[in-house]
Amino acid sequence: MKRVIGIITTIIATGIVLFVYLRFENFFYSDFGCGCSSTCTGYYPTIISRIIGYVLLIIATLIFIASIWRIKKLSKWWTIPALIIFGIAFYGNGYKIFNKGICGLSINKTTFFVKQTKLGDFAVADGETIYPDSLKTEKYKGKLLGYSIAGKELTFYRVGEIPLKVKTSFLFWKVRNNVIVCDLSPWLNSFRNLEFEQNNNGYELIGGQNMPIEIFMEEFLIAHKEFQGKKIMNQRIINESDGTTRFRFEIE
Repeated sequence: MKRVIGIITTIIATGIVLFVYLRFENFFYSDFGCGCSSTCTGYYPTIISRIIGYVLLIIATLIFIASIWRIKKLSKWWTIPALIIFGIAFYGNGYKIFNKGICGLSINKTTFFVKQTKLGDFAVADGETIYPDSLKTEKYKGKLLGYSIAGKELTFYRVGEIPLKVKTSFLFWKVRNNVIVCDLSPWLNSFRNLEFEQNNNGYELIGGQNMPIEIFMEEFLIAHKEFQGKKIMNQRIINESDGTTRFRFEIE
């Protein structure tokens, strides 16, 4: 009788775990899980990554049950690695980066399906213009202005603060970099200072603190198409006291 009760309890417990996981995943891919509405863009793990995660979750669950019931005389110590594998797979499948869009242009991170962390707000909101004088105030401190992505690392340049680095992968779980680039451009690119152009012969792009010239140049291929095919001269980087980086140049 004890064995029958134990088997029934195991089946019920496994069913509850499966139900909770499905509820978490349903929330994860819903508008609520993205923190806003359908305008929110989530950078989720690739399908292949998630499938591997599902396999690991199933294997971990089976090992845990087998070790509890000593199937094939499996030691109960196997419950420990089973729980570790389950936790890693749960974290990997439940990891994403997302932008809330019109609900507040910002970069956020989700772990374990439901734990959301805000990483920062965009300095340039939809339709907003930055006035250089306002950068000297605390209004834009910490706001995101410029970004770069290389390999498994996404770097956000911030006004008045050191760059923020975020991993776009965890072990073999990864998101597609092209999805991130398509969504963040042009919202998170450096800001073109039209006021500077009115009073000078050259051009100026404003980025966050410590933004290198290589990143400014990369943006020409994506965001500033009006300069493509033209010869750029007298390039220089200026680190302003307001916590921004200015890229100034001239066009032949």
